[in-house]
Amino acid sequence: MFAAVFLSISAQAAEPWMDISTPLLEKLTNNGVKVGWPGGCSGVVADRLNGDVVIKVVGQGLWRSSDRGANWARIDNNTVSGRDETGWATSVDQNNPRRMASFSLDGLAGWTTDGTNWKSFTNNGRNWDFGSVDWATPSPQTILAAKHETSPLGEVDLSTDGGVTWRKLSISLAGKPNAISMLGVMDAKTLIYCNGNGIHRSTDTGVTWAQVSVANAQTRIPVLFKGAHYLGTTNGLLASKDKGATWQSQGAPVNIWLGPFFGANENSMAVVGTDGAYATQDSGKTWTRVTALKPKSADFSFSPNWFGCYAWDPIHQVVYASAMGNPVYRLK
Repeated sequence: MFAAVFLSISAQAAEPWMDISTPLLEKLTNNGVKVGWPGGCSGVVADRLNGDVVIKVVGQGLWRSSDRGANWARIDNNTVSGRDETGWATSVDQNNPRRMASFSLDGLAGWTTDGTNWKSFTNNGRNWDFGSVDWATPSPQTILAAKHETSPLGEVDLSTDGGVTWRKLSISLAGKPNAISMLGVMDAKTLIYCNGNGIHRSTDTGVTWAQVSVANAQTRIPVLFKGAHYLGTTNGLLASKDKGATWQSQGAPVNIWLGPFFGANENSMAVVGTDGAYATQDSGKTWTRVTALKPKSADFSFSPNWFGCYAWDPIHQVVYASAMGNPVYRLK
């Protein structure tokens, strides 16, 4: 059934994307709420367990819908504002999608580690383009984030107290849409990064680093699911079951900038690359093309190498797309 549904969606490539966020924004602005620059929404994630979708309204925090965008409720208790410049800025713990972090630019960033209680991170200038959280720990405290437009370019910030304080690390990232710039938290003390020269690893919270792979990851942060960390490349998935000490190729070639987003188990996942979204039911041995990318309709593009944000709801077999200055769209 899984493959049949996706083949059906792919066959309907001419069917338009549906705007699901403009009614919410109109309601907010009619009530005198000011949406930040450049307007619209930026950032979208989905809960793989129940199909809920969460979006970021620019300047007005995170909103959840349990009916695929028909109705919305704010969920962040006013601890998040700003906008998402990249598709990795807001992310969920794939094992427990109620746990969520949002690395806002030009506004409050924040997170929930239990799905209920929200807390803002301490601001650090204009804040961040994307970040990684220690979802391997029940009560995480370690956070790694890529700071926006620094001089020199590519500052990486670390917090070991849940975002209360930050320190600049010695490493740096390219910080450009087409460049390799990955960072990740594997556990409370183990970090990884990649800047076009292979994957490097630290076991002392960023004091010293050693190269562990010559591979270059396109996905900006690793995804943890059922004890394994995943990264995406130009040629498919990389997986590690030892907290990034070693990495192995997994499955058939596919271009990956975003994901993997998981379904019911580790066999079921979706990814997004420059030529569209793909899904698999066999851990990547075979991939089925779900859809082309959302075409640009206003302001910033939906390209997944930077501004484009995508999410996959495996319960209802739905793909969502977002980018700054645009509505959030759902592919029927």
